[in-house]
Amino acid sequence: MNRVEGWILDLYPKDGCMIVWLKTRDGRLVRLIDAWRQYVYASGEENDLINLANQLRIEGLSFEDKFVKPEDEKPSLVLKIPVRNIWEAERFAEKILAHGRYRRYELYNVDVKPSQLYLYEKRIYPFGYVKATTNQDRINWELQDSLESVNYEIPPLREINLSTSIQKKGRLPSRNDPVENITITSGSETLCSSGNDEQKKLLWLVEELEALDPDVVYTTDGDRFLFPYLAYRAMVNGIADMLVLGREPSPLHISPDKGQSYMSYGQAYYRPIPTRLFGRLHIDRENSLLYKDCGLIGIIEVARLCRIPVQRAASTTIGTSMTSAQFYQATLQDILIPWRKTNVEEPKTANELLIADRGGFYYEPIVGLHESVGELDFTSLYPTIMLKKNLSGETVRCKCCLNSKSRVPELGYNICEKKTGIVPRSLKLLLEKRRRYKELKTHTTDPRLRAIYEMRQAALKWTLVCAFGYLGFKNARFGRIDAHIATCAFARQILKETVHLAESKGFKLIHGIVDSLWLKKEDATEEDYLRLRAEVEEATGFEISFEGIYRWIVFLPSKIRRNVPVLNRYYGVFRNGKLKDRGIATRRHDTPPIIDRCIREILQVLAEAKGAEEFYARLPSIYELVQKYVHLLKSGDVSLEELVIRKHLSKNSGEYRHMVLQAIAANQLAKEGVTLNAGESVRYIITNSQSKLPEKRVLALELCQEHHSYDAEAYVDLLLSHVETMFMPFSADVLPARGSAE
Repeated sequence: MNRVEGWILDLYPKDGCMIVWLKTRDGRLVRLIDAWRQYVYASGEENDLINLANQLRIEGLSFEDKFVKPEDEKPSLVLKIPVRNIWEAERFAEKILAHGRYRRYELYNVDVKPSQLYLYEKRIYPFGYVKATTNQDRINWELQDSLESVNYEIPPLREINLSTSIQKKGRLPSRNDPVENITITSGSETLCSSGNDEQKKLLWLVEELEALDPDVVYTTDGDRFLFPYLAYRAMVNGIADMLVLGREPSPLHISPDKGQSYMSYGQAYYRPIPTRLFGRLHIDRENSLLYKDCGLIGIIEVARLCRIPVQRAASTTIGTSMTSAQFYQATLQDILIPWRKTNVEEPKTANELLIADRGGFYYEPIVGLHESVGELDFTSLYPTIMLKKNLSGETVRCKCCLNSKSRVPELGYNICEKKTGIVPRSLKLLLEKRRRYKELKTHTTDPRLRAIYEMRQAALKWTLVCAFGYLGFKNARFGRIDAHIATCAFARQILKETVHLAESKGFKLIHGIVDSLWLKKEDATEEDYLRLRAEVEEATGFEISFEGIYRWIVFLPSKIRRNVPVLNRYYGVFRNGKLKDRGIATRRHDTPPIIDRCIREILQVLAEAKGAEEFYARLPSIYELVQKYVHLLKSGDVSLEELVIRKHLSKNSGEYRHMVLQAIAANQLAKEGVTLNAGESVRYIITNSQSKLPEKRVLALELCQEHHSYDAEAYVDLLLSHVETMFMPFSADVLPARGSAE
């Protein structure tokens, strides 16, 4: 019997066991093996389950009592079936369904990752500090940590950055090109492979990783290109089984499967198959959405609270982590996790659909320039509603509380009063910790701690945003559209109550959208807004923050219909000098850097204005600033990096019917052997927008020469279009017409 203490760095299944890596206080890495088995569950009539058990004839079968649905008041008899891995689990599940002619059985816990099931069952989590007692091939875990802690300890991590340069034979790198150099950066030290022998370079990488023994390996596009490329080059050189980059003595394995394109809120995204470095953490900076906003510190916070391995939290959607938190709450209550969602939307009349399917509430903004406007924002409104009102797939319109006093506004749906739903249970700690991190960030004087709190609260913010979306997602295991509808109904009620209260206190509504309000009252002070905030919180029961008073703010109209306001397109500056902008060029991912720079300079000039009079007084200088950029673009001296336009592909390259610019660039790359998928980005330069030949209109950035020419008129037109958008509410002579800029 041995005991060891440390932080859980990584875990994964292997050979019917669970491998867990601990990092101890003295910096050692300890590999532990737990003879843990994965199980799937089958429910059905008792005789059918007995028949199934006799048919399977698997050692370790057993019968247990579990809740097969969250709304069940008592457990049901289920068959517990041991499996070796997740692939065997899904094969078994398909056979069982076929055996029951797809009517007799329901399957559970089939496609949940084994590492997550292990964390749920053992009540531990990544980067939790634990005491492990090993007895032969079994581990007893004692948690020495607390998820409630906001100042938990993380061990020092050895980090490196891995990159490679390639001897390109064509215009673009491919896996058929040999390695030129492999570079490892560790702190201020840079190591580089040498010599001409490619095999030796690859083996050098293996040796250096073993010597440096990093905990975290950072790459740029490691999942999509770097690691598949290195694995292929190792195969070409006959050393595929020697390319060991993790701590586990197994070679780098690259899945033959393609990545996945998916849609989220109308936007296509692409996720490549992630590369695991067993025993280490691999973070692909290019393909980790969470890392881009929150860094490794934010990823660790999510991994801990949602009980999901760090590498999985980094490489999958944020919704996957949120779902894991729900799975854990279900496991705590002995509720099985359905393989395929079975609960469906309640039937609705046409009139009921008209009332229910309305989304968030908004008040159209008053277009134009406004002075002394205050902004109030509800804090995590939707997830807080889900928590406080007990909104979950099994609680809205439950069968056990038909006479419940808790009702959904406008619709009258009953809400369960007997049990707290899985979704609210999963949100409680996330909301509480985010609130505490925001408070700590405000009050701490330590810049290092402030940065840590900011990254953690930002990570939780994105997780909470996903919680609402997943409530109505068709494949969410514990979501349901009725609960999604109910959340929107409560949000509409809260916003309307807040507006009525504000207006009763003499405030005029300038704009309101979902969970934010812009209000104005002559000579109102910050104390007036703070008093209003307190009254709103008392009246609604929901926390609302006062963001500040704007010196001035501009709400913009539609580009197509100038008399129609746009809900989320504005810019302004608070009295403390902080700028805020939404929906303009600086917030778009496809804005060329030079145009982004111009718009930011415009905002900085305007930010000096204390009010409307000074705002208008600065417009002549805006004219001069824009003319400066027009002349710069027309001079032809702008670097290609400053002109790059980055666009998301909504379709796979080659599937576009119309030759829009991003489709042309994607086709150019495809001809060079690089096929892009829906959701991936393509970067290009506009070369001749008026050309009759589509392939001449743009050029993919990867194919550009160092001094390639660009279409100056097209970029000037794009610049003036963005500038005009900002000044549409004002008279036509504020800025020159697009064609007159010289």
